[in-house]
Amino acid sequence: MTDHHTNENLSHGVGVGHESSDLKIAPVVWFVIGLSVATIVIGFLVWGLFSTLGSREQRSSGSASPLAGERQKLPPEPRLQLAPSTVEQLEGNKPPNLKEDHPLQEMKRQREEEDRKLNGYGWVDEKAGVVRIPIDEAKKRLLEKGIPARQK
Repeated sequence: MTDHHTNENLSHGVGVGHESSDLKIAPVVWFVIGLSVATIVIGFLVWGLFSTLGSREQRSSGSASPLAGERQKLPPEPRLQLAPSTVEQLEGNKPPNLKEDHPLQEMKRQREEEDRKLNGYGWVDEKAGVVRIPIDEAKKRLLEKGIPARQK
């Protein structure tokens, strides 16, 4: 019986359709217009900001710092591996030679240099008369003479 009344109400137009006051189109249109105007104004502000900063950069790039001439072109040691190691390489913007400057080759050269220092003779300070002797020879002399101790 309830279904009968519902079908009867639907056939007479009661409960079917929409309310005309659900959505007013004027506020939506005004919102879209305001958003568009705000976007345009912000776009002009950003363009003006970039123009001002660009002209400021052009004015300041002409004069170099007085300390710029004193600065070294290459950073001090230690440098990153595969970083430019010579001024010519830095100024010419040349890539590193991967066969010679590869980290493994660099480590091999460093170990060879350390081995040469440990196993060879050489001057540490020629003016003071300090020499470097091979490590095996130094060990033998240390065992023969003993460790020097301070006198009290």
